[in-house]
Amino acid sequence: MINIALEPHFVTAALDKIEPLQTTMLENMLAHTKGALDANFILHNMGSQQGLLISPAMWEAFIKPRFTRWCDLIHAHGVKLFHHTDGAVRPSIPHYIEIGVDVLNPIQHKCPGMEMAGLKRDLGSALFFYGGVDTQEVLPFRDADAVRAETSACLDQLGADGGFICCSCHKIQASTPVENILAMIETVHSHRA
Repeated sequence: MINIALEPHFVTAALDKIEPLQTTMLENMLAHTKGALDANFILHNMGSQQGLLISPAMWEAFIKPRFTRWCDLIHAHGVKLFHHTDGAVRPSIPHYIEIGVDVLNPIQHKCPGMEMAGLKRDLGSALFFYGGVDTQEVLPFRDADAVRAETSACLDQLGADGGFICCSCHKIQASTPVENILAMIETVHSHRA
């Protein structure tokens, strides 16, 4: 991250070496799985708990052109694009929509700007949201009733009129009570009924 600001020529040179390797791997994978994949998952963590890790201008200069080419390649194979980026990334979401991200994961709705109702209202018609159920406080440390309430809130707000895949917003940690995991799953199943 520091090199993006202090050594931009170095970062560009490094990314210019990395991109063709990643593109070749992606092309090979898409060619060998033709017709078998519904979606491809690309991870670029661009957010912290409080905001973006790099400025929007830096993202546009260093990441966006490469990411756009990967999105185009994936879509050319008839595959949807799942994009993972943690944190408070609200300012970047319109850019993700512009370049063709189909599904955004995770939705850490406790981060600034990531409030569920606002996300759904402003951006929910343009892409799917994936995640939502808090894994930092609710799922691991609250009781099953709190998990049910959290899951229901995600389903009602992010899932209003569809376009939402409800699950934990991150990997479920080993210390999470099994009854809380089951409460989340059961709430999703009962919501569909």
